[in-house]
Amino acid sequence: MKIVGIVLSGGKSRRMGQEKGLVKYKGKALIEYAIETLKPLCNELVISTANDSYAYLGLPMIADEIPDCGPIGGISTCMKAVNADVYLVVSCDVPNVPTELFSDLLAQVNGNAVVPIDEAERKQPLSACYTSSSSIFFHEALESRELKMMNLLKKIEPLYFKPSPNLEYYKSNLFSNLNSMGDISD
Repeated sequence: MKIVGIVLSGGKSRRMGQEKGLVKYKGKALIEYAIETLKPLCNELVISTANDSYAYLGLPMIADEIPDCGPIGGISTCMKAVNADVYLVVSCDVPNVPTELFSDLLAQVNGNAVVPIDEAERKQPLSACYTSSSSIFFHEALESRELKMMNLLKKIEPLYFKPSPNLEYYKSNLFSNLNSMGDISD
């Protein structure tokens, strides 16, 4: 089974005021946390970005086929560029998501996707596992400009996984994303 990791780092970073993935958090760039999380599980890693500042990481950088279409655009473009059986997707701004979560998602993969849910029952589609069969849904959403992830999830019909507080890797801030410099200093 070929597993490709997609690190999403193509956003506008408006609230951060600078390129979000390059912001230092506890001594390293945010994007480096995402890469370290996925690397042990993936045959290949790619960065969804048009920003050459990530070249130092030595990973393929894939610019959106259609700019300004958010995560759906980035994921769809990466799925078209790199064939895989499974795609592990993580955004660059969630440094607390561990490799073990993705191991658990992979262990349950069956059908189109496995998407975690946080303790407040919010779906986390940008820290998820998608099979190649879900790619058609991403491509169709991009072509029709239906760019809301929650609407896409309804079509994909993923399996949902809620990490239990009993899991060794569980933290209450597991899916906390860092969107502003105020979040970084917390």
